[in-house]
Amino acid sequence: YKRTRDKKLELSSAYHGLSLQLLAYLLVLAECGETLAGRPIRPIAAIYHSLASQYHLVDHPSEEAEGATRERRLQGAYRPRGLLLADRFDALDSTCENGWSDHYSLYRKKDGSIGHIEHSDAADAGSFRAVLDRVRHNLGELADGVLDGDAAVRPYRLGTFSPCSWCTMASVCRF
Repeated sequence: YKRTRDKKLELSSAYHGLSLQLLAYLLVLAECGETLAGRPIRPIAAIYHSLASQYHLVDHPSEEAEGATRERRLQGAYRPRGLLLADRFDALDSTCENGWSDHYSLYRKKDGSIGHIEHSDAADAGSFRAVLDRVRHNLGELADGVLDGDAAVRPYRLGTFSPCSWCTMASVCRF
């Protein structure tokens, strides 16, 4: 859960080890998690869910119900975003038979397969596992660096974005 709106899991950032927190939680659950009954936990999603909803104005509440399209119903709403295991999507949204889900960024074709994969948060089982394997690799490299004493200051920059803008050490950092 995040207080920010429109938080989305960027897989390119995760691939390069820049955004690992959410997927590291998922990896820990997948590797070590158990239910209260002692069965292993099999994660099916890693999603950000905003605690800060957006609102939109209507002149009268009846206007919202009259002929509201999917886009209009979702205008101002935040849908959870992240990584969803397509094979198990029914556990998250059993109401989506075909078309776009009202709750998640996933499109289901009439034959039940996932469509619009470039705009969807869905992943097949192999891709889902590959993401977790890459996170495991990135975490291993980071841990090895710490154990080897690597403490160099090397912040990254993606376009105009840099983590230095919110770093608490900015006043003493000579970078």
